[in-house]
Amino acid sequence: MSEIIDPRPLHGTPALDRRQTHRAREIATLLERHFQTPFHLVTHDGTPLGTTPAITSDGVRCPTPKLPDGFSLSEVLAARELHLQPICGENTIFVIPLCHHKTELALVGTIAAADAGLAIPLAQTLIENFDQQQRLDLCAEQLNEYASQVTQDFEELSWLRSLAEMPELWHPHNDLTHIATEILPPLCDVLQVEAIFLFLTDAHSGSDALAFRAGVTGVSDASMATLVSQFGVHAMEHPLVRNSIPMDQGGQRLEGIQSCVLVPIAINSQRFGWLVMVNKLARDEPTSDALGDTALGLREFGTFEAGLLQSAGVNLAAHASNLQSFREIEDLVVGVIRAMINSIDAKDPYTRGHSDRVAAMARVLTRQLGLPKQEEHHVYMAGLLHDIGKIGLPDAVLSKPGRLTDEEFAQVKLHPEIGVSILQHLKQLHFALPGVLHHHESFDGSGYPHGLAGEEIPLMGRILAVADAYDAMTSNRPYRTGMPREKATAILQAGSGQQWDARIIEAFMHCAEEINDVCQFNREHPDAPLDAACMTGFSPWDEIGFAVNSTFSQ
Repeated sequence: MSEIIDPRPLHGTPALDRRQTHRAREIATLLERHFQTPFHLVTHDGTPLGTTPAITSDGVRCPTPKLPDGFSLSEVLAARELHLQPICGENTIFVIPLCHHKTELALVGTIAAADAGLAIPLAQTLIENFDQQQRLDLCAEQLNEYASQVTQDFEELSWLRSLAEMPELWHPHNDLTHIATEILPPLCDVLQVEAIFLFLTDAHSGSDALAFRAGVTGVSDASMATLVSQFGVHAMEHPLVRNSIPMDQGGQRLEGIQSCVLVPIAINSQRFGWLVMVNKLARDEPTSDALGDTALGLREFGTFEAGLLQSAGVNLAAHASNLQSFREIEDLVVGVIRAMINSIDAKDPYTRGHSDRVAAMARVLTRQLGLPKQEEHHVYMAGLLHDIGKIGLPDAVLSKPGRLTDEEFAQVKLHPEIGVSILQHLKQLHFALPGVLHHHESFDGSGYPHGLAGEEIPLMGRILAVADAYDAMTSNRPYRTGMPREKATAILQAGSGQQWDARIIEAFMHCAEEINDVCQFNREHPDAPLDAACMTGFSPWDEIGFAVNSTFSQ
């Protein structure tokens, strides 16, 4: 049937629009069928672009005659008229200008003079139909562009809205890798890409390491590392978009990477890492044969993809900056806590390590009770601080080698309230107040300072009461030797439901071996640092505005 027209310019003529050429060939075919004679497609300078052999009524292809020597299309077009000029006797050459702008395409054919009366009206009708179809095609193209833009805007807003609807995702306990696992997979779908990679930058060495990948791709981790090292220097301030990447870049292989967008995760000139997406996927949109698969750039990255990936990078950078600030606050608060504990140990060397052991045991009990991780951190920190009020007691009372008098014991009983008066000025530590105040309450109501009973005692206080009692019984004092753990455990069981919460005593019995190991390790290594896992998990910024009536206050 018809040949494919080469759209490249010939002899300096402008490139022809593929759809226009396609329509012109349709017109040529209709004229050929009507007049059963070939028509040529030629450019302004008379260069043939291709021909469509006519199909006669009996199905035989007619040969294509050559254009007459000396034929000048430019002279005919200059006349701006449609007319027939006698050439070669009975035959005439018939010229129909199809385009009046940059792509001056024309139809040239030889027809019998007798058919001249039909040729012009038929050709004019075909051209009018052609022009109308062009306008319809233009409208359809614009409509598709608008629809595509609306779709992109909707997808972008939907993704950004999903971030806004997940405030818990940006909790300080969540690092960048955890957040990436939540936001990057859906972003792959929105942007129609093979994969998005998260690289994190080491604060000390400045090296970049792959932390997470979303999507499915054949690109290797090594190729991605090479990509970041090669192109990162060009993307320090703005996203870098590359839609053509040589497989061998700087002597190193980048196999499988056809296109990429590289975005820094940075704020205030401090870089925390990179986001890199590779290989744009074609959307499931119909594409005409005339346009081809790549005519609309469906496999290329543009401003939409780069902008949305940059939004993700900005959010991650802001979170990373917050984490950095929070860690500085954390270090400060933990340092204050450590100083407080050391001050107590300095006043009473016999209780050295007591707060560490109570905190560690309480943490084990909290985990055994199945409480959330955050509350595990809370009770651990409260265990470290539970005796902080002893700072306000006279040294003579704290370091007395014998038993205390009633008056001295009355002074000691003030330390929970003294501790609360100290900590209440540190808003980030308000979560620990229930444990500090109520760790000497008894389940039967015989304890102090408020004589609370049963579940009136905050859960944090009930947990610390068991841990504090066990360590007190098994630790040496100036006036006695610590009990064997079997005897201390028996006393706890005997007081279950009376002095101590039965549920917590039951949990203690299930993890007694682990608790004993914790205590034994601390006594053998009194200078060992605090439990790193617990201290790392502690987040003082969580407690800003933390209400005292939390789970532990219930």
